[in-house]
Amino acid sequence: MSAAAGHDNGRWSVADPHLPAANDKLIAIIRALDGTWHRPFTTFELACLLSLVEPEEYLELDGLSDQAWRQRIGNAVPPDAARAIAEVMGTTLLLAESGETFMLSATPVWVRPVAVAQPLEVT
Repeated sequence: MSAAAGHDNGRWSVADPHLPAANDKLIAIIRALDGTWHRPFTTFELACLLSLVEPEEYLELDGLSDQAWRQRIGNAVPPDAARAIAEVMGTTLLLAESGETFMLSATPVWVRPVAVAQPLEVT
């Protein structure tokens, strides 16, 4: 059994003939439902989306592998989310230490649900 799940190992593997081979060069193209072409995000844009850097700041990455940096950025937890998670964990640990097992909170939720609607054509 493998320690890392992937599309090409273990019982969860996917037999998809559309997956590129490991040595194939791949260019990702993002297309909207209306057929509009959108370019992929740059590494800097990805870092900005995760609040790791402000758009007006300068970002200097160490190393030559853009792919490795994109993976690191993708695996990162945004600072605001990390802070909120740590605060809840700290409160939980303090309550558990004092013998409390449950507490209702008035603290706002840091992740809010978003509703997305897509028009459907009825024929």
